[in-house]
Amino acid sequence: MPFQEDRLILNLSDAELEDLVKKWIARLKRTYPDFDQPSASADMGRDAVGFLSERRYEGEWHNYQCKQLLSPLGIGAFVLELGKIFHYHCAGHFTLPTKYVFVAPNSCTGTVTSLTDLPSTIGPYLIAHWDAYCLKGISSTPSPLTDKIRSAITSYDFSKVKLWKAKKLVEQPEMRTVMAEIMDIDPGEAPKVEDHDVPGMPYDHEVPYIAQLVEVFGEHRGTKFADLADVNGDLRYGTQMVTARRRYLEHRAFGLHFRDSLFEKHILQVDKDVADGVIDRYHQMSAGSSYDRLTEIMSEASKVVVSGPLGKHNRVTPGVKQGACHHFANTGKMPWK
Repeated sequence: MPFQEDRLILNLSDAELEDLVKKWIARLKRTYPDFDQPSASADMGRDAVGFLSERRYEGEWHNYQCKQLLSPLGIGAFVLELGKIFHYHCAGHFTLPTKYVFVAPNSCTGTVTSLTDLPSTIGPYLIAHWDAYCLKGISSTPSPLTDKIRSAITSYDFSKVKLWKAKKLVEQPEMRTVMAEIMDIDPGEAPKVEDHDVPGMPYDHEVPYIAQLVEVFGEHRGTKFADLADVNGDLRYGTQMVTARRRYLEHRAFGLHFRDSLFEKHILQVDKDVADGVIDRYHQMSAGSSYDRLTEIMSEASKVVVSGPLGKHNRVTPGVKQGACHHFANTGKMPWK
């Protein structure tokens, strides 16, 4: 996408970054049945937590440590935050996380990168520099490196420690969905469908509205069409059929595209707004020519103002709105015949 959402991430405050990550974790219900966002006074090295089971801290969990800093994450903060997890784990507060992610939008220093690039070096470095960063930094009383803590560090798999800068965070599955909800980012364009993209043989999901259009076009011509192929062979109505199918397929592609980056309610809002914008005119013209009603509803649909993020960022084309009407015909909500 051409949009630089990572810049929006960099503009968040520390609290806003934590809230964004928490909302993202809450969104991933298939991965995380539950989540936690400990208060600052009792975080024990945890900012946002995703639990992989209902056992919470007695089972597997992932820790997301958010560091919204003006400068890259330094070695002191890196070691201290890891030290907190091992200190409080050995004090009996929780199991060790099976994944530990430093969410550092402004990246990290070279020393931190060197350690995470070679995960096996993190534990020895943490032990060697415990007194410098952790002894007096974890709590108001000294936190010495006990044998129990040393053993926990030695046996831990530090390949579980990750670094996510802003660009990495944005690319996480469903992160844009959450950002679109709370940060109003532009969701971008959906795939376009051109007339030459319309296949000769219809898809199974097209059958109902196409059958209705075959009848409508035949009625308007004064002679029934036998089927879609018959319509396609007609110079006038064949072109109209291709246009109708292009609009339907563009509407379908629109929904499939945005379901991975927006909440379903925002996609459904498009259909709701289109239906509200044309339904009265649709019923008003029910006693007249089906062809005239079709063309009138197509015109009205193209003018509908769509609400929500897709409407605000002008991402709903006239074709998508008109295709929504063929979708309504397909489902029996607004049949053409």
